Amino acid sequence: MIMDEQALVLALKAKKNSAFQIAMQRYGGAMLAAAKQISPRHAEDAVQEAWLAICDAIHRFEGRSSLKTWLIRITMHSTYNLLRKEKPTVSIEPSLADSGATRQMFDKHGHWKAPVAMWGDDSPDKLLEAHAMKSCMDKLLATLPAPQRAALVMTDFQPHTPATICETLEISINHYRVLLHRARSQLYLMLSHYELTGDC
Repeated sequence: MIMDEQALVLALKAKKNSAFQIAMQRYGGAMLAAAKQISPRHAEDAVQEAWLAICDAIHRFEGRSSLKTWLIRITMHSTYNLLRKEKPTVSIEPSLADSGATRQMFDKHGHWKAPVAMWGDDSPDKLLEAHAMKSCMDKLLATLPAPQRAALVMTDFQPHTPATICETLEISINHYRVLLHRARSQLYLMLSHYELTGDC
């Protein structure tokens, strides 16, 4: 059945099973992908939790964002909740110990320790290497602490506003900025190293 978003929302609010089936087929893949970016291990459970939350909350959907964006936000929130339940004593405040990336990039005066590598993707060789670069990025994302990974993914890969990210992750704007800075520093180091050596 072909149904536009407005009709789908109305059908979801009316609790029609067919509407939920359509929504799952249409948006389930994006929801699962969003959850995997935060925690691959919790992704499937998070999507299930998200659908339960959606059933309860759909009547409050006002259309300020697209239905897809709203569903993904709930999914990411569900994923993060599962992480919190698993490690209730782990703070989302980034530790000072993970600031090594910044120390490696700058000297005490704030200048680059090494020249910035020039990146480019206009040559055939670079295009052929794109899959290797993606593999390196996937490995980096997997090693980042969950809060940093979430901040980076939600900002740079699935663009959301800082306010939305802070609300979803339940952090302050200052925490968000620190998390994003740390994650981007790690990403920059990886990309620069890859550009110079061809390895992650």
